[in-house]
Amino acid sequence: MEIEVPKETSVRVKEVSRLLGIKKQELVDRAILVYLDSISRHLDLRKEMKAWDQLSDEALLNFEKSL
Repeated sequence: MEIEVPKETSVRVKEVSRLLGIKKQELVDRAILVYLDSISRHLDLRKEMKAWDQLSDEALLNFEKSL
C-alpha cells in the first residue's frame, strides 16, 4: 500500500527515523499501530459510556415510576 504524506511530515519521519536508528517504514508502521490502538481504546470507552448512559436513563425511569 502506498500513502502520500505532506512534505513536512515526510521530513519529520526521515529525521525521527534517523534519530531512532530505525527505517522510515518501521517508524511509520509503529506510528500507525499506536494510533490504531489509541482509536480502538477510544471506541471501547465510547461504547462503555453509552452503556452507562443507557443504564442511567433506565434507573431514572424506574425511580420516577416508584414515586
